[in-house]
Amino acid sequence: MNVIVQAIGDLKNYFGKEPHEVRLPEDAHVRELMIHIEQLWGAAFPPYLWDFEKHQFRGPIYLVVDNKAVQDLSTPLQDGLKISIIRAIAGG
Repeated sequence: MNVIVQAIGDLKNYFGKEPHEVRLPEDAHVRELMIHIEQLWGAAFPPYLWDFEKHQFRGPIYLVVDNKAVQDLSTPLQDGLKISIIRAIAGG
């Protein structure tokens, strides 16, 4: 399957400005996508952004699919999904 990954905001500094097509196994879950993200872009991630032992983002960074934040690594993915990677920002 293929999914499209697009970083939003300052995360474009690590992923680039353009969306990326990522090829995954047909029965892939978010966990496989995270491992793939680490393989492609992990070397550029600072330690406060990525947990290399757990193969996932640290802090308030979310994968958004169909306007829903996905945090469960066992969530199945589907061919053609557009996945945004965003950092939650709070202010006041």
